[in-house]
Amino acid sequence: MKKYLILILTIYSLNIYSQAHIGAMGGYNLDNDKTQVGLGLNYMLFPKISIGAMAMITPFEDGSGDDYMIMYNAKYKLGKFTLVGGLMDMKMGNSPNMNMDMNMNMNMDMNMDGTDPYFGIEYKPFKNKMLKVYYNHSDMMKSIGIMMPILHIGKKMNHDMHMNHDMSKDQDCDPNC
Repeated sequence: MKKYLILILTIYSLNIYSQAHIGAMGGYNLDNDKTQVGLGLNYMLFPKISIGAMAMITPFEDGSGDDYMIMYNAKYKLGKFTLVGGLMDMKMGNSPNMNMDMNMNMNMDMNMDGTDPYFGIEYKPFKNKMLKVYYNHSDMMKSIGIMMPILHIGKKMNHDMHMNHDMSKDQDCDPNC
């Protein structure tokens, strides 16, 4: 019985602040001059802490169509800025330009796979708009771009944690408020 109670309380406590965001992003890889588009999902654990994942592809460049990355992250909100850290799993497919630069002694598929930690920063330039500008940095890539939420799932929260001081005349008010 205690295990069920602990499980129910844990699920309930995570749902107090629960809110999920699904968003679209577009960016530019500064290392190899490629355009990227992606889709992300973030789950807000607390008002300032969220975890999430995103998938980005490079659909427009070099015709390979195999370039993609999956990023797992944790975010901490500091006013208009958000600090991001996580793991990036990247796969770069075959490209005619890459094969010229690779070692010709290898007799196998020239895929560059790898998992690497990354960090980043997001900036929300407008107070009432959800548009964000991001920069991600790792050994595999450096990218800059914009993000825009598409869908919000969950409870509406006041992220600033200010009290509502709208008092109607039907409510009693303490003289010290």
